[in-house]
Order: sequence, then structure tokens, then C-alpha cells
Amino acid sequence: MYIQTVMSQITIITAAWCKPCEYLKANVENWAESVKCDIPIVYEEYHEGKHNIKKLPTLLYTYDGVEKQRTTGANEKNIRLWLLNAQAYGQFSEYGFED
Repeated sequence: MYIQTVMSQITIITAAWCKPCEYLKANVENWAESVKCDIPIVYEEYHEGKHNIKKLPTLLYTYDGVEKQRTTGANEKNIRLWLLNAQAYGQFSEYGFED
């Protein structure tokens, strides 16, 4: 019997020279916890040409290996709302309510 595992993930693209990136890295896991977002968060260093990044920091939400949402910046209110949306998207997708 084959069981397909679907993996949700948030990838945060940052750079060492980016001050908003450092602020986001220091706070995003607390913000995720505060809105009950339990999607795994991974950090990736910015590389030109990868993921078509135009601004830093960039947050990517992937579901089953496919990018579904992205946002940029380190504004706490915006990031908390984005995390809530990513969490909801993942929950709906698990039950077949995908776009």
C-alpha cells in the first residue's frame, strides 16, 4: 500500500547584510506560534536567480513541493496575517479544497 505524504513548508529567504531579514529571523517563529501556525519553517540564504527573488526578506509557502503563496518584508502585522493564511491554505488543501 502506498501512502502519499504531503508536506507544507515555509521557506524564508534572507541575506546576512539585510537588517529586516535579521529582524524577521529573530521574531518569525514567535509570531507563528502566537497565531498557532505549525508549518515547518526553514531558512535559506539568498542566491541570485533562485526562486525569482526581487525583495528581501521573502517568505515562500509551498504545499506538496509547489509554491502557493509568497510575501516580502518584515512587518509583524503583515507576516502574522500571512502565516494565518498559509496555515488555513494547508488545512483546506488536506481535505481537497485546493485552488
